[in-house]
Amino acid sequence: MNTSLQVPQLVVHQPSLDETEAAQFTRLAHLIENAEPLPDLRDLAPAVRELFPPPAYLVGCGGAHIWLHRHNDTQRLAFIC
Repeated sequence: MNTSLQVPQLVVHQPSLDETEAAQFTRLAHLIENAEPLPDLRDLAPAVRELFPPPAYLVGCGGAHIWLHRHNDTQRLAFIC
């Protein structure tokens, strides 16, 4: 069991397509800034999915990361680690 706490950090790989997506990233940055250190980043994934909902976005996660893709785009949009 992982007992270390991790402060989430956002890495954006692509620029926003429009003002709506830019606003989503602003809200995501605020969410991450205000997040408590977590032992498992999967606990943050539901909030990320709420900000970037399907079918327009794909959000996946593991214990140490969350990744974000635009639907039908093979390039990663953002990564939270």
